[in-house]
Amino acid sequence: MTQEYINQNKTNTFQKGNMVVMHSCCESRLEQYKGKLWECLTDSYLDKGGQECVHLKGFSGAFFCEYLHFVNPKI
Repeated sequence: MTQEYINQNKTNTFQKGNMVVMHSCCESRLEQYKGKLWECLTDSYLDKGGQECVHLKGFSGAFFCEYLHFVNPKI
């Protein structure tokens, strides 16, 4: 997806820079992803199929927002 497409189809679930954790999906059960904090590289948006997704730093491709929880890390 291009940044232009993301901007035109943006949702308010996650914003660039938010920290999230995966849940209730195959990836969340993998040892290397269990409890891992992910940084959102983009704002959340609706893909061409109408599903809400976001790009995560270090993850290839988009990830469905329904399998992510917002995390507010303590600084």
